[in-house]
Amino acid sequence: MISPKYSYNLYVEIFTKRLNKLIKDSKTTKYKVAKELGCSKQSVCNWCNGTSEPTITYLRKLAVLFNESADYLLGLSDDL
Repeated sequence: MISPKYSYNLYVEIFTKRLNKLIKDSKTTKYKVAKELGCSKQSVCNWCNGTSEPTITYLRKLAVLFNESADYLLGLSDDL
């Protein structure tokens, strides 16, 4: 069995930090991200504060929107 590099909580923390940073650095809003992705602002807020995680479909959309890899968003890679 392959052991995870980090605990689940650390992955959530990494994801939330990176998503918040990408939103801030792109000078956009959570509302605009939600509109672009086709989801609610509340969903984006929940992802940003770690109370829920995006589905694979939304993870892919986030990666495309911010031109980042899903691995980067999930903390599996540090490459920007």
